Amino acid sequence: MADTLAALRSLMSSHSPPLHVLIVPSEDYHQSEYVSARDKRRDFVSGFTGSAGLALITMNEALLWTDGRYFLQAAKQLNEQWKLMRMGEDPAVDIWMADNLPKDAAIGVDPWCISVDTAQKWERAFAKKQQKLVQTPKNLVDEVWKNQPPAETNPVVVHPLEFAGRSVADKLKKLREKLVKEKSRAMIITTLDEVAWLYNVRGTDVSYSPVVHAFAIVTLDSAFFYVDKRKLSSEANSYMKENGIFVRDYGEVSSDAVLLASDQLTASSSDKTPTGFSRNTESNDGKATGNGAIPAAEFVNDLIWVDPCACCFALYSKLNADKVLLKQSPLALEKALKNSVEMEGLKKAHIRDGAAVVQYLAWLDKQMQEIYGASGYFAEAESLSKNKLKDTKRLTEVSASDKLEEFRASKEHFRGLSFPTISSVGSNAAIIHYSPEAETCAELDPDKIYLCDSGAQYLDGTTDITRTVHFGKPTPHEKACYTAVLKGHISLGNARFPNGTNGYALDILARTPLWKYGLDYRHGTGHGIGSYLNVHEGPHQISFRPSAQNVPLQVSMTVTDEPGYYEDGNFGIRLENVLIVKEGITKFNFGDKGYLAFEHITWAPYQKKLIDVSLLAPEEIQWLNDYHSKCSDILAPYLNQPEVEWLKKATEPVPA
Repeated sequence: MADTLAALRSLMSSHSPPLHVLIVPSEDYHQSEYVSARDKRRDFVSGFTGSAGLALITMNEALLWTDGRYFLQAAKQLNEQWKLMRMGEDPAVDIWMADNLPKDAAIGVDPWCISVDTAQKWERAFAKKQQKLVQTPKNLVDEVWKNQPPAETNPVVVHPLEFAGRSVADKLKKLREKLVKEKSRAMIITTLDEVAWLYNVRGTDVSYSPVVHAFAIVTLDSAFFYVDKRKLSSEANSYMKENGIFVRDYGEVSSDAVLLASDQLTASSSDKTPTGFSRNTESNDGKATGNGAIPAAEFVNDLIWVDPCACCFALYSKLNADKVLLKQSPLALEKALKNSVEMEGLKKAHIRDGAAVVQYLAWLDKQMQEIYGASGYFAEAESLSKNKLKDTKRLTEVSASDKLEEFRASKEHFRGLSFPTISSVGSNAAIIHYSPEAETCAELDPDKIYLCDSGAQYLDGTTDITRTVHFGKPTPHEKACYTAVLKGHISLGNARFPNGTNGYALDILARTPLWKYGLDYRHGTGHGIGSYLNVHEGPHQISFRPSAQNVPLQVSMTVTDEPGYYEDGNFGIRLENVLIVKEGITKFNFGDKGYLAFEHITWAPYQKKLIDVSLLAPEEIQWLNDYHSKCSDILAPYLNQPEVEWLKKATEPVPA
């Protein structure tokens, strides 16, 4: 680590101009939350492996900013050369730089790894002291990373219409209509899941996210796909041609952005002509007019649409700023509003996934009793012995989660996990996004809380579920905390709210039962879920963060319901289901707004042993019993007889 910092500081000194600071973001060229091994530059320089954070290196300091999910993890992983900066508590990175760096300081960053919005925000902060954001021509971390993994060359896979539910032609037509409405002639699409969704393709370039490293440019008459051509089979090439998509090399997006800015990017400049686009169907300027294309003659406006929070600063810098529409991508909302095929697929995927979780809990219950002498999932007593069977292999956080993956892998359409399983016992459960490693993870303990947050990718949907359990005798305090989390979980899931309501307004529902005791949690309450895409999907969210006010919840969106409570050094609790937004049934309809409600599509029992029933209201008990009844009925056909018996016991009604 020290050698890395020294090497970077040497490059900073020799840079023209010399750099006072080097910023190393977490993101890749597409502003992704989860990135490929090659793009984990911030991990490499700092040793911190969380999915969110930013490293800042000066000539004599190294600082790392991260959010509340990772405070404990970062504190453990950073060595003495690094200082942890807690987002929301310490000064924001742009404020820190403006206040702590000298006048005229040069602040270097790879412009491919920061968004337009971030770069402009920094530049405004720097203006006070004439500090300058310097776009480095090369990524300096890449220059010193001797064993940097190679770029991924995994195949592009066509996502069939039977799972996608909408054709590429339909999606392009809708996008072009939006371009016309916004007086734009083209859009540069940089977000990996948006490119995958638009062109109905998937891949394995990023672990846990079935996406391809690719850009897209869509004009009124052409569609371009920028990708390493080695990833395209003959079938994939044929598919692109059939859909009127011109394939270009990944790196050509840079020069094509320049051509686009001067209105010289045309379909005829591509080296491949898609099927259905004969040269005689082109207008005089060489632009194709098939496949729902809008003739340029009917269009007089000249803007290029880029999403300021998703498009990298490097591409934006190649455009004429006064001819750019900086606005959230319309694809984000389109993708979030699931069509009927995607919705049906998500429901089916969650049923199979719930069956796997129940199989895991039943298996784990048996193992904890046999290996550790635990009282188990149902009984409430101290373990008899933590070393009951001396020759039995111990269970660890990793070996247990591997078994969960095994159960999931046996299910139809399984394609992998949707994120690294958060399998955490005792104090590790207090680390919100804990990621166990085989060499250092903890052994399961029957006398401590066990939190498991996990999910999978299936061809017909993406899943994300959290359950918290105890195989021994939980303390009254643990029960009270679990029950408060459950009450918040139920309260949010049962909400009725008028059209136009955003997740910022609803977030309080999940926190109020915790606030009653002076407790809270440092993360958002809900995020969207992709349809065989990213496990975290916007543009909507349920959160205390102001950004949750940007997009109201709408019918056919998915969103998680996941309050929690974390006691540092002791335990953590989280409960998570995926919900879908649907029309709400209300007696009245004030203001003719129409009302919305949620429907749970996640199925797995809540551990009754951890619930202090005396703290539940009668309607909460009724909801719990109704949910458990449905859970048993829905999952039973996917389980063997012993598992069915276990589930029946786990879902027996709680007495009011």
